[in-house]
Amino acid sequence: MSVGVEVVRTLADCLISIVHPSRLKIVEYCSEKPRRFTDIILDLRLNPASFKFHVKVLMDDGLVTKVERGIYRTTELGRLLLQLVNQVNSLETRV
Repeated sequence: MSVGVEVVRTLADCLISIVHPSRLKIVEYCSEKPRRFTDIILDLRLNPASFKFHVKVLMDDGLVTKVERGIYRTTELGRLLLQLVNQVNSLETRV
């Protein structure tokens, strides 16, 4: 079975998005349940401007979505990416 080039590009873009620790934290935090802007910046210790910058990158790549004003959640793509990262991490800890 051949994996399409576009799928590989999408995966690469998503991985680049979460290379920054704050972005990975946002994706993880919002995967548990939809989160309010205030809770995100307080619990993850992000300043509002930094959060807005990072969440825009994540939204542009389809990893996080705004469900209503000030409430964000991780998309299905974001959850799948987290699963992949966790699986790779578990492989590395076995080696």
